[in-house]
Amino acid sequence: MSNPSIASSLSSVATSNRIIGLVILIVGVVIVIVAITLAYNAYYNYAVPEIKGETIEEIIASLMRVLVDIAIRLGFLGIIVWAAGILLKHGVSLLK
Repeated sequence: MSNPSIASSLSSVATSNRIIGLVILIVGVVIVIVAITLAYNAYYNYAVPEIKGETIEEIIASLMRVLVDIAIRLGFLGIIVWAAGILLKHGVSLLK
């Protein structure tokens, strides 16, 4: 014979896991949408920087500043998408 209180508590745990999974899934999707929006705005509003200098060293230094700026922006977008992917994975696993 099965204990009804154990069955009801297991049912409530499964329901709460599904709710938590759904919330985590929604947060992950929102973060992905924010990352896509940030990337699109950065692409759409990008202005080609003016690289100027009198010597080759000044030109290379100016170019390096631009490349480091782009690398930092891409790094933050990558971290955002990575974190959202983890949230999506755990959200889906809790929904199963």
